[in-house]
Amino acid sequence: MEKQYELELGGKKLTLSVGKLALQASSAVVCQYGDTVVLAAVTLGSEPRDVPFFPLTVDYEERLYAAGKIKSSRFIKREGRATDEAVLTGRMVDRSIRPLFDDSMRNEVQVILTVLAVDQENDPDVPAMIGAAAALMLSHIPWHAPLAGIRIGRINNEWVINPSYEARLKSDLDLFVAGTQDKILMIEAGGNQVPEDICYGAIEFATKHLGKVCTFLEGIAKEIGKEKISVASLVKKKSEDEDEGGAPTPEQIESAKSWINEHIGEYLTAGGERVTKASRKAAIGRLKSDLEVALKEQQVGKDKRKKLLELVDERAEGEVTRAILEEKKRV
Repeated sequence: MEKQYELELGGKKLTLSVGKLALQASSAVVCQYGDTVVLAAVTLGSEPRDVPFFPLTVDYEERLYAAGKIKSSRFIKREGRATDEAVLTGRMVDRSIRPLFDDSMRNEVQVILTVLAVDQENDPDVPAMIGAAAALMLSHIPWHAPLAGIRIGRINNEWVINPSYEARLKSDLDLFVAGTQDKILMIEAGGNQVPEDICYGAIEFATKHLGKVCTFLEGIAKEIGKEKISVASLVKKKSEDEDEGGAPTPEQIESAKSWINEHIGEYLTAGGERVTKASRKAAIGRLKSDLEVALKEQQVGKDKRKKLLELVDERAEGEVTRAILEEKKRV
């Protein structure tokens, strides 16, 4: 049964429709802003992949029929390759939603955004971002929500929410912001030599309206959202499928973390800055090599050592962030 939800945003109607299209997906939402329509569908893989990263795919698909165009060739009816704008929009959505997933997940998640109609006035990237967030919130996929995206322009010294293509030509700032109710996750901007305080004001202005959309999405999720599966159940399933002895014990994990915490400072920050990417990579390499030696001395097997070495990258990222914020020190 189809359900529709509406919100006024920037003087235009934002409409989310659920329960009509892509019913075999984990969740699907049709997001309409003005007369621009985007279908957002998300799915979760049933089996974890053996990869050292979270396998998220965001595919933004443009269609000629969305703009009322039909290929005239007698033989070639296929769509062409993705445009640069389509690739960049997909990456923009990816950068926004990826931080809200748990890093330990190894089940593949696909987010497919299909542009169904373009009114030549409203850019599809805004409904694509909101549609992707809504679909993830309504699905059973573990995701720390809510999230919203909004574009801010500045015309005659006044802020404009989601300006049209024509209005953006008159604007001296084109800012796209994605974030939660209290945190900014992604910023993409262009401007005509706009001062920093103006840019900061635009971000503050965008944050207020992001909260409005996030509250709207939360209300929908409470009404019709599916119960989220736990990340622990996905990780546990992966461990059960591995060969006996392939997964390190909790004691071995704690021991490896303690060793990393004790030595990571001398590898990353001691002895001067690591100016080049190669020097930073070499420092992490030395840390992993010495950790592996320590694990061999503890008679930890090869498969377990491989998984314990993955802890280095996670801990190094946290230590770099901590050193910058607390000690004002970069690697």
